[in-house]
Amino acid sequence: MSVEVAFPGDRSARITLDRADALNALSEDLLVGLHAAIDEVVAAGCPVAVVRGNGPALSAGADLPYLLGLRASDPDELRAYIARIGRALDTLEAAPFVSVCVVDGYGLAGGCELMLACDLVVASSQARLGDRHMEYGLLPGAGGSVRLPRALPAALARRLLYTGEIIDGDTAAAWGLVGWSVPPESLEATVDDVVARLMRHSPAALALQKQLYAEGLATDRRTALDHELDVAVDHITRHPDVEEGLSAFREKRAPRFSRGVPGHG
Repeated sequence: MSVEVAFPGDRSARITLDRADALNALSEDLLVGLHAAIDEVVAAGCPVAVVRGNGPALSAGADLPYLLGLRASDPDELRAYIARIGRALDTLEAAPFVSVCVVDGYGLAGGCELMLACDLVVASSQARLGDRHMEYGLLPGAGGSVRLPRALPAALARRLLYTGEIIDGDTAAAWGLVGWSVPPESLEATVDDVVARLMRHSPAALALQKQLYAEGLATDRRTALDHELDVAVDHITRHPDVEEGLSAFREKRAPRFSRGVPGHG
């Protein structure tokens, strides 16, 4: 199987790209598997999913031998293939769960694009990150030139896009490209801690927070502020997790929130 999905028992999920012999390059089978994995996690109502690659790379991005074959034989299918990669990353980005990307090796070119489609990133300090398309006369086609300028200050986004430079995890954290950079031996414990912290939250509030974040970036400031107010008031007046959270605050205890994202129990 090209993508594995696991549910460790805490209501979170684990999505692993498992094509290590090809650095988890996004073959057609892997893209189908990624879509199926996202659907499975959504159907299970998991509020959090860890996304990672098996082996030394998160993903090498496009399957270059396949891409080169299409370049020579079928330019229309080449476009469709790259578009399918983009749709897979768009689907991951828009999923109602919070995705935690783990990069313990290479996250370059398409791997960087996959990382950018996730909500949070935990990287090894020795991870190797960057958009390498220019290094080989290529261009990003699955979101790199769009998401990097939204993730970094303009000067740093241009630096990565134009130079093809590789940075390590510590540099990526200093720039704000990843949320955590930790020594390799601390990576798994840090991921577990991040997931545990997220899982303490109200799944409904977490999903709405992700929605507000995305919608705030996509519209003007005044509209976003008005929408935030509408969503917050609706949530406060209608969702039982609010009463539970405020009761827990008054009683100085941990809240016991309902489980599952809205519409999934």
